[in-house]
Amino acid sequence: MIPAHCFPFVEPRYELKIGALPLASPDLVFERDDEYEKELALKRACMDYDAHYYCQELAGSEEAQREVLAMTGADGEFAIRAAGDAVQEDLLILDCGQAGLPLIAGHLCFANAWCLDDKMGRSFMEIHGPVPEFPTTIGPSSEKLLERLKVGRPVGRLNWAVKSTGQLDLTSRWDGKVAEWNREVDARNAGERCFMRAERQTLTRLERSNCVLFTVRTYTQTVASLTREQKRILLGVLRTCPEAMLRYKGIWPFAPALMEWLGEYTNEL
Repeated sequence: MIPAHCFPFVEPRYELKIGALPLASPDLVFERDDEYEKELALKRACMDYDAHYYCQELAGSEEAQREVLAMTGADGEFAIRAAGDAVQEDLLILDCGQAGLPLIAGHLCFANAWCLDDKMGRSFMEIHGPVPEFPTTIGPSSEKLLERLKVGRPVGRLNWAVKSTGQLDLTSRWDGKVAEWNREVDARNAGERCFMRAERQTLTRLERSNCVLFTVRTYTQTVASLTREQKRILLGVLRTCPEAMLRYKGIWPFAPALMEWLGEYTNEL
């Protein structure tokens, strides 16, 4: 279920914005709930399948990895692996000491339609290249936010998608199955077959390495189980979301069916 503080919309309209706000405390970077053991077991299954696919590091990232490991309170020789194995969040480390803020280490099990093979070593702007209008809208300001982060003052933001499955691991290797699941959605079953997917993202400046830790905590629940008001808001967002963004987020194949279902449920046809 998506906690109330992680529901990503306030108004029933689409808006592309950073929306980053200070966390009340550095201790709030990681959140643990009743799904902790289940989600760590899912991470272990990912690692058993292909550890390199889900966890990678570049030379020179060792100090930053150790800082992240210390934040989690875990221990282990392969620091980013041990850190990611101990928390529900996905972990990504960006190097602010290099031009472009490249991704230098990651523990990524619950990504939405991407993987470390696609992004490792690439700059922040390159990583977000597929996002429609990113370079001309929030891209430059997002990069400045990373560069200006202060030690001890992490920030958080929310991201969203709607998927035809509640599966947490939607890394690129699942793209074919997702396409199949998309085709199974229609206006009768969309509420139960479509899942709201919310990401609680945080950014933390690491003191010694001059890197930034980017965490992503993913929550899902069926659209049918959202409150009536949340359904109304989601419908408004989908109706005002540009086609290019709906395609990027993977919603376009079933968007008409989902909007019809939401319209009937909320009496807003």
